[in-house]
Amino acid sequence: MASFYRTAVAVCLVALGVLESEAQQGPATYKFTVVNVDEDAYLSANLARNGKLPVHISEVKKDDSLVTALTEEVTAGAEPAAENCTALITSELKARFHYSFDHEPESEASFDYRQLLQKALEAGLTVFKKAYPKSKEEWQNIWKDDAGASLAYLLASNSTTIGCVIGRCTQVATPAEPEVPELPHDGAGDSGTPEGTLKKEAVLFCDLKPPAVKDSAPFDEEYFNGLIERTTQLKDMTEDDLKNSVGNGPVATASTILIAGLVAMLTAVSA
Repeated sequence: MASFYRTAVAVCLVALGVLESEAQQGPATYKFTVVNVDEDAYLSANLARNGKLPVHISEVKKDDSLVTALTEEVTAGAEPAAENCTALITSELKARFHYSFDHEPESEASFDYRQLLQKALEAGLTVFKKAYPKSKEEWQNIWKDDAGASLAYLLASNSTTIGCVIGRCTQVATPAEPEVPELPHDGAGDSGTPEGTLKKEAVLFCDLKPPAVKDSAPFDEEYFNGLIERTTQLKDMTEDDLKNSVGNGPVATASTILIAGLVAMLTAVSA
């Protein structure tokens, strides 16, 4: 009988230990793990803006300071830690180009920036319904749609610099009452946070400066018409396609005006 009681007590102690261990673990929370993009991401952004278009907007060049600032903002995440991946995309992060997609955690494939930006273009242009907004109210309706606003940030005609990163959703099991306070970390890595498990959800973020002005037109109607008529996919473009695809682009127009002026002068002199 004494042996039976000793066994019962041992089982109870083990069960109690398991319960205490589970009680110490808080609910799963989420954060972004930042992945740096490669140079093709920036070429893809310029192809999205100007590839095979008759009218061009400004070219954007990578700015390391934008990458650093964007990385800090993405890793800051929601405070406190978000309860799902969607909640990680804060209102501040939405105030720039962003496109959500799935990337399997086990996948060793590189990110296809052409495909991601192509899908973002298609989603954003769908909001326009093939018609250029004619009033402030119509532009406000475009900006109210997440895909429309994101496209406006990507195609802002006056932007000249860009910084991009990918945020990969990461599940973190956080102790409900940590025994040791977490030390502040310098943003150089994840050593100051508990190890997490990558999820399939990911987001491509790009910050462009100067940024598009909310509720205003980010580009003109002539550019928009060329954009909706473009049929070539980004994946089928090369850097050469950043040149004006036909002779009626801004540079070609300036040359035409200059030549026409010279002809007029020569005609006047000969007369």
